[in-house]
Amino acid sequence: MKKQILISFIVLLTSCAEKAPENGALILGQASGLDPDEIITAVLFQHEGRVGKGIQTDTLRNGRFSFRLDSLAEADHYMISLFRPRQGYVDVINYGPEIYLEPGAFVRIKGEGKHFRTARIDSPVKDQKLRQLFLKKMSREDWNALDDILAHRNLVVNELYYGEVLTQEQKDSLRVMAQQDLDASHEINDRLSQQELKILETEEIGTFALDRILSLALQVSLGKKENREPVRHLYERLSDEQKTSRAGMEALNYLNPVKTVSAGSPVPSYEYFDKNGKSVRISDFAGKWVLVDFWSRGCGPCLKAVPELGAVSNEFKEKLAVVSISLDSENPWKEASREHGIFWNDWNDPKGTSGSVRAFGTNGIPTFVIVSPEGIIVDIITGYSEGMLRNKVQIAMNSASE
Repeated sequence: MKKQILISFIVLLTSCAEKAPENGALILGQASGLDPDEIITAVLFQHEGRVGKGIQTDTLRNGRFSFRLDSLAEADHYMISLFRPRQGYVDVINYGPEIYLEPGAFVRIKGEGKHFRTARIDSPVKDQKLRQLFLKKMSREDWNALDDILAHRNLVVNELYYGEVLTQEQKDSLRVMAQQDLDASHEINDRLSQQELKILETEEIGTFALDRILSLALQVSLGKKENREPVRHLYERLSDEQKTSRAGMEALNYLNPVKTVSAGSPVPSYEYFDKNGKSVRISDFAGKWVLVDFWSRGCGPCLKAVPELGAVSNEFKEKLAVVSISLDSENPWKEASREHGIFWNDWNDPKGTSGSVRAFGTNGIPTFVIVSPEGIIVDIITGYSEGMLRNKVQIAMNSASE
Protein backbone atom coordinates (compact mmCIF):
# COMPACT_ATOMS: atom_id res chain seq x y z
CA MET A 1 0.00 0.00 0.00
CA LYS A 2 2.79 2.42 0.98
CA LYS A 3 4.61 1.51 -2.25
CA GLN A 4 1.53 2.39 -4.34
CA ILE A 5 1.14 5.73 -2.53
CA LEU A 6 4.83 6.53 -3.15
CA ILE A 7 4.53 5.69 -6.84
CA SER A 8 1.37 7.81 -7.14
CA PHE A 9 3.13 10.70 -5.40
CA ILE A 10 6.12 10.50 -7.77
CA VAL A 11 3.80 10.44 -10.80
CA LEU A 12 1.93 13.45 -9.42
CA LEU A 13 5.17 15.39 -8.90
CA THR A 14 6.35 14.52 -12.42
CA SER A 15 3.09 15.59 -14.03
CA CYS A 16 3.11 18.87 -12.09
CA ALA A 17 6.71 19.57 -13.00
CA GLU A 18 5.98 18.93 -16.68
CA LYS A 19 2.89 21.15 -16.94
CA ALA A 20 3.36 24.07 -19.29
CA PRO A 21 2.55 27.61 -18.09
CA GLU A 22 -0.99 28.62 -19.08
CA ASN A 23 0.17 31.58 -21.18
CA GLY A 24 3.57 30.19 -22.11
CA ALA A 25 5.15 26.89 -23.10
CA LEU A 26 7.42 24.12 -21.83
CA ILE A 27 10.02 22.44 -24.05
CA LEU A 28 11.86 19.30 -22.95
CA GLY A 29 14.64 18.04 -25.20
CA GLN A 30 17.08 15.16 -25.46
CA ALA A 31 20.03 15.10 -27.87
CA SER A 32 21.81 11.77 -28.21
CA GLY A 33 25.24 10.80 -29.50
CA LEU A 34 27.17 13.77 -28.09
CA ASP A 35 30.31 13.50 -25.98
CA PRO A 36 29.15 13.54 -22.32
CA ASP A 37 32.47 15.10 -21.24
CA GLU A 38 31.99 18.15 -23.47
CA ILE A 39 30.10 21.27 -22.46
CA ILE A 40 27.22 21.57 -24.89
CA THR A 41 24.80 24.49 -24.81
CA ALA A 42 21.27 24.55 -26.21
CA VAL A 43 20.02 27.99 -27.24
CA LEU A 44 16.38 28.88 -27.84
CA PHE A 45 15.99 31.53 -30.55
CA GLN A 46 12.90 33.63 -31.08
CA HIS A 47 12.35 34.45 -34.76
CA GLU A 48 10.45 37.39 -36.16
CA GLY A 49 10.72 37.50 -39.92
CA ARG A 50 14.17 36.19 -40.90
CA VAL A 51 15.88 37.46 -37.75
CA GLY A 52 16.55 35.28 -34.70
CA LYS A 53 17.27 36.43 -31.16
CA GLY A 54 18.61 34.10 -28.47
CA ILE A 55 16.26 34.30 -25.47
CA GLN A 56 17.22 31.30 -23.27
CA THR A 57 20.16 28.91 -22.87
CA ASP A 58 20.59 25.62 -21.08
CA THR A 59 23.64 23.39 -20.62
CA LEU A 60 22.98 19.79 -21.56
CA ARG A 61 23.01 17.26 -18.72
CA ASN A 62 23.17 13.67 -19.98
CA GLY A 63 21.97 15.05 -23.29
CA ARG A 64 18.90 16.69 -21.77
CA PHE A 65 17.80 20.32 -21.71
CA SER A 66 14.63 22.31 -21.08
CA PHE A 67 13.14 25.73 -21.74
CA ARG A 68 10.24 27.26 -19.87
CA LEU A 69 8.49 30.32 -21.26
CA ASP A 70 6.03 32.04 -18.94
CA SER A 71 4.63 34.02 -21.84
CA LEU A 72 4.95 33.98 -25.61
CA ALA A 73 6.14 36.87 -27.74
CA GLU A 74 4.70 37.80 -31.13
CA ALA A 75 7.17 35.52 -32.87
CA ASP A 76 6.78 33.70 -36.18
CA HIS A 77 8.49 30.68 -34.71
CA TYR A 78 11.29 29.56 -32.41
CA MET A 79 14.40 27.48 -33.09
CA ILE A 80 16.75 25.40 -30.96
CA SER A 81 20.44 25.19 -31.85
CA LEU A 82 23.27 23.27 -30.18
CA PHE A 83 26.72 24.80 -29.65
CA ARG A 84 30.12 23.99 -28.16
CA PRO A 85 31.36 27.14 -26.39
CA ARG A 86 34.97 27.98 -27.18
CA GLN A 87 37.29 30.77 -26.09
CA GLY A 88 35.87 33.80 -27.91
CA TYR A 89 33.64 31.86 -30.31
CA VAL A 90 31.37 28.80 -30.61
CA ASP A 91 31.32 25.65 -32.71
CA VAL A 92 27.89 25.09 -34.22
CA ILE A 93 26.81 21.48 -33.80
CA ASN A 94 23.43 21.93 -35.42
CA TYR A 95 21.11 24.82 -36.26
CA GLY A 96 18.21 22.72 -35.13
CA PRO A 97 14.49 22.50 -35.81
CA GLU A 98 11.86 25.19 -36.11
CA ILE A 99 9.51 25.18 -33.11
CA TYR A 100 5.95 26.50 -33.28
CA LEU A 101 4.29 27.40 -30.00
CA GLU A 102 0.92 28.46 -28.64
CA PRO A 103 -0.18 29.22 -25.06
CA GLY A 104 -0.04 26.12 -22.86
CA ALA A 105 2.00 24.04 -25.34
CA PHE A 106 4.07 21.19 -23.87
CA VAL A 107 6.67 20.10 -26.44
CA ARG A 108 9.03 17.11 -26.34
CA ILE A 109 12.02 16.85 -28.71
CA LYS A 110 14.25 13.82 -29.10
CA GLY A 111 16.91 13.23 -31.71
CA GLU A 112 20.53 12.72 -32.64
CA GLY A 113 22.56 15.74 -31.54
CA LYS A 114 24.45 16.37 -34.77
CA HIS A 115 21.25 15.88 -36.81
CA PHE A 116 18.87 17.64 -34.43
CA ARG A 117 17.04 19.40 -37.26
CA THR A 118 15.30 16.10 -38.06
CA ALA A 119 14.55 15.25 -34.41
CA ARG A 120 11.20 13.80 -33.44
CA ILE A 121 8.94 16.50 -32.01
CA ASP A 122 5.76 15.71 -30.06
CA SER A 123 3.58 18.79 -29.85
CA PRO A 124 -0.12 19.72 -29.73
CA VAL A 125 0.47 22.71 -32.05
CA LYS A 126 -0.97 22.23 -35.55
CA ASP A 127 1.84 24.10 -37.34
CA GLN A 128 4.38 21.83 -35.62
CA LYS A 129 2.50 18.71 -36.70
CA LEU A 130 2.40 19.99 -40.27
CA ARG A 131 6.16 20.61 -40.17
CA GLN A 132 6.81 17.06 -38.98
CA LEU A 133 4.58 15.57 -41.68
CA PHE A 134 6.34 17.70 -44.29
CA LEU A 135 9.83 16.54 -43.25
CA LYS A 136 8.75 12.89 -43.26
CA LYS A 137 8.14 13.22 -46.99
CA MET A 138 11.65 14.51 -47.62
CA SER A 139 14.99 12.74 -47.67
CA ARG A 140 16.36 12.51 -44.15
CA GLU A 141 19.70 11.46 -45.64
CA ASP A 142 19.93 14.74 -47.55
CA TRP A 143 19.02 16.82 -44.50
CA ASN A 144 21.59 15.01 -42.37
CA ALA A 145 24.28 15.28 -45.05
CA LEU A 146 23.60 19.02 -45.30
CA ASP A 147 23.97 19.43 -41.53
CA ASP A 148 27.24 17.45 -41.55
CA ILE A 149 28.66 19.71 -44.26
CA LEU A 150 27.56 22.93 -42.55
CA ALA A 151 28.99 21.78 -39.22
CA HIS A 152 32.31 20.90 -40.88
CA ARG A 153 32.42 24.24 -42.67
CA ASN A 154 31.85 26.00 -39.35
CA LEU A 155 34.85 24.16 -37.88
CA VAL A 156 36.99 25.09 -40.88
CA VAL A 157 36.02 28.76 -40.73
CA ASN A 158 36.61 28.87 -36.97
CA GLU A 159 40.06 27.36 -37.48
CA LEU A 160 40.78 29.96 -40.16
CA TYR A 161 39.81 32.94 -38.01
CA TYR A 162 40.41 31.77 -34.44
CA GLY A 163 43.03 29.02 -34.69
CA GLU A 164 46.73 29.12 -33.94
CA VAL A 165 49.10 31.22 -36.04
CA LEU A 166 48.74 29.83 -39.55
CA THR A 167 51.01 29.98 -42.57
CA GLN A 168 49.62 31.45 -45.78
CA GLU A 169 49.58 27.95 -47.26
CA GLN A 170 47.47 26.68 -44.35
CA LYS A 171 45.06 29.62 -44.68
CA ASP A 172 44.70 29.00 -48.41
CA SER A 173 44.02 25.31 -47.76
CA LEU A 174 41.30 26.14 -45.22
CA ARG A 175 39.68 28.60 -47.62
CA VAL A 176 39.59 25.92 -50.32
CA MET A 177 37.98 23.47 -47.87
CA ALA A 178 35.38 26.07 -46.84
CA GLN A 179 34.50 26.76 -50.48
CA GLN A 180 34.25 23.03 -51.23
CA ASP A 181 31.84 22.63 -48.31
CA LEU A 182 29.81 25.58 -49.56
CA ASP A 183 29.62 24.14 -53.07
CA ALA A 184 28.58 20.74 -51.69
CA SER A 185 25.88 22.37 -49.54
CA HIS A 186 24.49 24.12 -52.63
CA GLU A 187 24.20 20.78 -54.43
CA ILE A 188 22.26 19.24 -51.55
CA ASN A 189 20.09 22.34 -51.19
CA ASP A 190 19.20 22.00 -54.86
CA ARG A 191 18.04 18.42 -54.28
CA LEU A 192 16.04 19.45 -51.22
CA SER A 193 14.45 22.31 -53.16
CA GLN A 194 13.23 19.93 -55.85
CA GLN A 195 11.70 17.72 -53.17
CA GLU A 196 10.01 20.73 -51.59
CA LEU A 197 8.58 21.92 -54.89
CA LYS A 198 6.91 18.55 -55.41
CA ILE A 199 5.60 18.20 -51.85
CA LEU A 200 4.22 21.74 -51.73
CA GLU A 201 2.01 21.08 -54.77
CA THR A 202 -0.41 19.20 -52.52
CA GLU A 203 0.70 19.95 -48.93
CA GLU A 204 -1.53 21.98 -46.64
CA ILE A 205 0.02 25.45 -46.44
CA GLY A 206 0.73 26.23 -42.81
CA THR A 207 3.35 28.51 -41.34
CA PHE A 208 6.25 26.16 -42.08
CA ALA A 209 5.18 25.55 -45.69
CA LEU A 210 4.77 29.30 -46.22
CA ASP A 211 8.31 29.81 -44.97
CA ARG A 212 9.57 27.16 -47.39
CA ILE A 213 7.79 28.93 -50.29
CA LEU A 214 9.47 32.17 -49.19
CA SER A 215 12.84 30.41 -49.16
CA LEU A 216 12.25 28.98 -52.65
CA ALA A 217 11.26 32.43 -53.92
CA LEU A 218 14.47 33.87 -52.45
CA GLN A 219 16.46 31.24 -54.36
CA VAL A 220 14.74 32.39 -57.57
CA SER A 221 15.83 35.96 -56.81
CA LEU A 222 19.41 34.75 -56.25
CA GLY A 223 19.63 32.97 -59.58
CA LYS A 224 17.39 29.87 -59.72
CA LYS A 225 15.37 31.38 -62.56
CA GLU A 226 14.20 27.94 -63.75
CA ASN A 227 12.11 27.62 -60.57
CA ARG A 228 10.27 30.93 -61.05
CA GLU A 229 7.06 29.53 -62.54
CA PRO A 230 6.83 26.45 -60.24
CA VAL A 231 7.25 28.72 -57.19
CA ARG A 232 4.78 31.26 -58.59
CA HIS A 233 2.28 28.40 -58.90
CA LEU A 234 2.87 27.58 -55.22
CA TYR A 235 2.38 31.24 -54.31
CA GLU A 236 -1.04 31.13 -55.96
CA ARG A 237 -1.99 28.34 -53.53
CA LEU A 238 -1.70 30.74 -50.59
CA SER A 239 -4.81 32.08 -48.92
CA ASP A 240 -5.58 35.80 -49.17
CA GLU A 241 -4.43 36.20 -45.56
CA GLN A 242 -1.13 34.44 -46.30
CA LYS A 243 -0.55 36.55 -49.42
CA THR A 244 -0.90 39.76 -47.40
CA SER A 245 1.39 38.54 -44.61
CA ARG A 246 4.98 39.80 -44.56
CA ALA A 247 6.24 36.38 -45.72
CA GLY A 248 3.70 36.25 -48.54
CA MET A 249 4.51 39.76 -49.78
CA GLU A 250 8.25 39.10 -49.63
CA ALA A 251 7.80 35.88 -51.63
CA LEU A 252 5.95 37.80 -54.36
CA ASN A 253 8.64 40.50 -54.42
CA TYR A 254 11.36 37.87 -54.86
CA LEU A 255 9.45 36.34 -57.77
CA ASN A 256 9.26 39.66 -59.61
CA PRO A 257 12.50 40.67 -61.37
CA VAL A 258 13.99 44.01 -60.31
CA LYS A 259 15.93 46.50 -62.39
CA THR A 260 19.45 46.77 -61.00
CA VAL A 261 21.65 49.86 -60.89
CA SER A 262 25.40 50.37 -60.67
CA ALA A 263 27.98 53.11 -60.11
CA GLY A 264 27.21 56.03 -62.42
CA SER A 265 23.43 55.49 -62.28
CA PRO A 266 20.97 57.81 -60.54
CA VAL A 267 20.03 56.45 -57.12
CA PRO A 268 16.55 54.81 -57.25
CA SER A 269 13.74 56.76 -55.58
CA TYR A 270 12.44 54.09 -53.20
CA GLU A 271 10.15 54.94 -50.30
CA TYR A 272 11.28 54.16 -46.74
CA PHE A 273 9.95 55.04 -43.29
CA ASP A 274 11.60 56.59 -40.28
CA LYS A 275 10.86 55.63 -36.66
CA ASN A 276 7.91 58.02 -36.56
CA GLY A 277 6.33 56.43 -39.61
CA LYS A 278 7.17 59.36 -41.88
CA SER A 279 7.77 58.59 -45.58
CA VAL A 280 11.38 59.36 -46.57
CA ARG A 281 13.61 58.94 -49.61
CA ILE A 282 17.35 59.15 -50.29
CA SER A 283 16.61 62.05 -52.64
CA ASP A 284 15.55 64.07 -49.58
CA PHE A 285 19.28 64.74 -49.12
CA ALA A 286 19.82 66.25 -52.56
CA GLY A 287 22.84 68.56 -52.40
CA LYS A 288 24.69 66.45 -49.80
CA TRP A 289 26.76 63.30 -49.98
CA VAL A 290 24.89 60.24 -48.67
CA LEU A 291 26.28 57.01 -47.22
CA VAL A 292 23.52 54.39 -47.26
CA ASP A 293 23.82 51.32 -45.02
CA PHE A 294 21.52 48.32 -45.58
CA TRP A 295 21.62 46.18 -42.42
CA SER A 296 19.88 43.65 -40.19
CA ARG A 297 20.05 42.81 -36.49
CA GLY A 298 20.97 39.22 -37.33
CA CYS A 299 24.01 40.25 -39.44
CA GLY A 300 27.29 40.24 -37.48
CA PRO A 301 29.32 42.36 -39.93
CA CYS A 302 26.44 44.88 -40.04
CA LEU A 303 26.69 45.40 -36.28
CA LYS A 304 30.49 45.65 -36.41
CA ALA A 305 30.09 48.59 -38.80
CA VAL A 306 27.87 50.57 -36.40
CA PRO A 307 30.68 52.37 -34.48
CA GLU A 308 32.35 53.51 -37.70
CA LEU A 309 29.04 54.67 -39.15
CA GLY A 310 28.60 56.87 -36.08
CA ALA A 311 32.14 58.20 -36.37
CA VAL A 312 31.70 58.98 -40.08
CA SER A 313 28.40 60.71 -39.35
CA ASN A 314 30.06 62.97 -36.79
CA GLU A 315 33.19 63.68 -38.82
CA PHE A 316 31.46 64.60 -42.09
CA LYS A 317 28.14 65.91 -40.73
CA GLU A 318 28.36 69.19 -42.66
CA LYS A 319 28.76 67.48 -46.03
CA LEU A 320 27.36 63.97 -45.66
CA ALA A 321 24.22 62.24 -44.36
CA VAL A 322 24.55 58.69 -43.06
CA VAL A 323 21.36 56.66 -43.58
CA SER A 324 20.98 53.20 -42.05
CA ILE A 325 18.11 51.24 -43.62
CA SER A 326 17.01 48.21 -41.61
CA LEU A 327 15.69 45.20 -43.50
CA ASP A 328 14.03 43.76 -40.38
CA SER A 329 10.38 43.98 -39.38
CA GLU A 330 9.41 46.86 -37.10
CA ASN A 331 10.00 45.42 -33.63
CA PRO A 332 13.47 43.89 -34.25
CA TRP A 333 14.50 47.07 -36.12
CA LYS A 334 13.55 49.44 -33.32
CA GLU A 335 14.96 47.17 -30.58
CA ALA A 336 18.30 46.87 -32.39
CA SER A 337 18.45 50.62 -33.05
CA ARG A 338 18.03 51.35 -29.35
CA GLU A 339 20.46 48.63 -28.33
CA HIS A 340 23.24 49.80 -30.66
CA GLY A 341 22.68 53.53 -30.24
CA ILE A 342 21.92 54.52 -33.82
CA PHE A 343 21.62 58.31 -33.61
CA TRP A 344 21.87 59.16 -37.32
CA ASN A 345 19.14 58.71 -39.96
CA ASP A 346 17.45 55.48 -38.95
CA TRP A 347 15.04 54.12 -41.58
CA ASN A 348 13.25 50.90 -42.44
CA ASP A 349 12.38 49.16 -45.70
CA PRO A 350 9.11 47.30 -44.96
CA LYS A 351 9.83 44.95 -47.88
CA GLY A 352 12.93 43.66 -46.09
CA THR A 353 15.53 41.78 -48.11
CA SER A 354 13.01 41.43 -50.94
CA GLY A 355 12.86 45.22 -51.37
CA SER A 356 15.14 48.01 -52.54
CA VAL A 357 18.45 46.39 -51.58
CA ARG A 358 18.03 44.00 -54.51
CA ALA A 359 18.23 46.92 -56.92
CA PHE A 360 21.89 47.45 -56.01
CA GLY A 361 22.87 44.06 -57.42
CA THR A 362 24.21 42.47 -54.24
CA ASN A 363 23.41 39.12 -52.67
CA GLY A 364 24.32 39.95 -49.10
CA ILE A 365 24.54 42.53 -46.35
CA PRO A 366 25.88 44.81 -45.16
CA THR A 367 25.61 46.70 -48.41
CA PHE A 368 26.83 50.30 -48.50
CA VAL A 369 26.02 52.82 -51.22
CA ILE A 370 27.78 56.17 -51.63
CA VAL A 371 25.65 58.78 -53.41
CA SER A 372 26.94 62.12 -54.71
CA PRO A 373 25.24 65.48 -53.99
CA GLU A 374 23.81 65.23 -57.53
CA GLY A 375 22.07 61.94 -56.67
CA ILE A 376 24.46 59.71 -58.64
CA ILE A 377 25.72 56.39 -57.26
CA VAL A 378 29.49 56.62 -56.79
CA ASP A 379 30.18 53.24 -55.19
CA ILE A 380 28.41 50.07 -54.02
CA ILE A 381 30.22 47.96 -51.42
CA THR A 382 29.24 44.61 -49.91
CA GLY A 383 30.82 43.46 -46.65
CA TYR A 384 32.70 45.34 -43.98
CA SER A 385 36.22 45.75 -42.61
CA GLU A 386 37.32 48.28 -40.02
CA GLY A 387 38.22 51.69 -41.45
CA MET A 388 36.72 50.87 -44.83
CA LEU A 389 33.80 53.29 -44.73
CA ARG A 390 35.77 56.40 -43.84
CA ASN A 391 38.31 55.54 -46.51
CA LYS A 392 35.65 54.99 -49.21
CA VAL A 393 33.85 58.23 -48.33
CA GLN A 394 37.10 60.22 -48.36
CA ILE A 395 38.12 58.76 -51.72
CA ALA A 396 34.72 59.62 -53.23
CA MET A 397 34.83 63.20 -51.97
CA ASN A 398 38.43 63.74 -53.06
CA SER A 399 37.72 62.37 -56.53
CA ALA A 400 34.80 64.73 -56.96
CA SER A 401 36.89 67.76 -56.03
CA GLU A 402 39.70 67.02 -58.48
